[in-house]
Amino acid sequence: MKKLFKNKLIIIPSLIIVSFFIGAFIAISSINSSTQNNKFAIKNGNWTVNPKMDLKDDYQRALIARIGVFALDDKEALYFLSRKDDMGRILSSEYDYEIIGTPPSGRYWSYTLYGEDYFLVKNKTNRFSINIENFNENHPIIISSTEKKTNWLPSGIEKQFYITLRLYNPIEKVYNNLESLKLPIIKRIEK
Repeated sequence: MKKLFKNKLIIIPSLIIVSFFIGAFIAISSINSSTQNNKFAIKNGNWTVNPKMDLKDDYQRALIARIGVFALDDKEALYFLSRKDDMGRILSSEYDYEIIGTPPSGRYWSYTLYGEDYFLVKNKTNRFSINIENFNENHPIIISSTEKKTNWLPSGIEKQFYITLRLYNPIEKVYNNLESLKLPIIKRIEK
């Protein structure tokens, strides 16, 4: 009887721990799947944008918690994300890219690079963003693992990264044309 009781003391907590890890794995897999196949997003070329940040859906809340920590309400900011260049190729630090075109009209804009882990791309210069304040309009924005003099976004050593174009307080025309809005293109620089 004592042996049976001891076995139950080992088996039951072990089952609880295993169940917890299986549940966590399933939940994280489901969230990761929804971040890559975001059913809330509107596509515009290689960019996607979540037009509503109302957080009424569990998957949308999980998506924002996973890739948009501290995201502002859609009335204040829109977040355009791209994982691919203008030819549909995954963005990678193996290549250099040029952002061609201007962001849509709004009070403020910025471009930021994130790695596969959804955190800022690590780089030696601790430069993480090109924005309306530090942008030199006489030069293109270049994404590269090799240092550039002006408008440089370091891509570190990422197998894959993505770009977020944040647009704060966009004009009404932007909200009304998310699918057809002219957005900048991300062109791979051929060497």
